[in-house]
Amino acid sequence: MEVIRSIDMVQDGQVVLNLPSEWSGQQVEVIVLTKQKPSSKRKIMRGALRQYAKPELIPLESDVWERANFVLGGGQ
Repeated sequence: MEVIRSIDMVQDGQVVLNLPSEWSGQQVEVIVLTKQKPSSKRKIMRGALRQYAKPELIPLESDVWERANFVLGGGQ
């Protein structure tokens, strides 16, 4: 199966597709989806996971990567 994907602008209710000549006489399936405009408003994610925080563990996070490297590195 060969696929052609294009994003085109509808003009007067029509979109024109130029297909390869070797497809002539073959049946094709056409699926049309509207394309959403990208949102210019960015969502701020800061604090999004706050509900899952365990305040009693926060002090242990300060050197967690150093301790992980010590364990993974064989305690050297």
